Amino acid sequence: MEKYSLLLFDLDDTLLENSSWFDDGLVQSLTEHPLTREMDKQLFLKKIKQPPKSLIDKLVSGEINTFEFKRERWKNAFDYFDVKVNIEAIEQLEALFTNTSMKWIIVNEYVLNLMNELNKHYEVGIVTNGLYDPQQKIVNMGLGHIFSHNKIFHAEQIGIRKPDSRIYTIALEAFNKKPEETIFIGDSWTHDVLGPMEAGMDAIWVNFRGGEKPTDHIPYSIVSSIKEIKDILLSSSNE
Repeated sequence: MEKYSLLLFDLDDTLLENSSWFDDGLVQSLTEHPLTREMDKQLFLKKIKQPPKSLIDKLVSGEINTFEFKRERWKNAFDYFDVKVNIEAIEQLEALFTNTSMKWIIVNEYVLNLMNELNKHYEVGIVTNGLYDPQQKIVNMGLGHIFSHNKIFHAEQIGIRKPDSRIYTIALEAFNKKPEETIFIGDSWTHDVLGPMEAGMDAIWVNFRGGEKPTDHIPYSIVSSIKEIKDILLSSSNE
């Protein structure tokens, strides 16, 4: 492991292990807003989390930006309930949700201790496609002292999304590292394993869903939780 000096992490469903912040924040927002107070919150949540594939494809291709995606996602959910909403109402709901949901993100002591320890042996960064402010998430997780703004590479700000190789290159250049000096760690096979490996990095797949490998690529390791990487990365780094 001595050849590795940089760890690049995905954020959502990797360092931030579950999406309960999104679910809880949305349900609370729907309960508070007069337009959605009487609606079926769980059904509305399902519609928000499962937008049409055509809408996702437009985001991935760059045809629409994240702001437009989130607005259309709201409209699609309201259309299911046969409710017409204007842009102002959508913007109010989005702002309410953003503020509310972030409050559900709190410190995970294990992840905090893990990152403090890893930070002694490696440089660390984050590369994320997340739709919501990764810096605020990191601060709420108690990791702001480890991941400063210049160590977080956010697709929305860069204008390039994983698995486009350019976003990995931008991160590597920021740390002045070569791909072979780097391990990427994340839950998405496409974004966090396949993309990084094809860019020359090694990868650790956080396969918390228990899925089968979609391709024949062989990552450095496969784990079911971020908690399992400690022994892999720290025991080897001390050899």
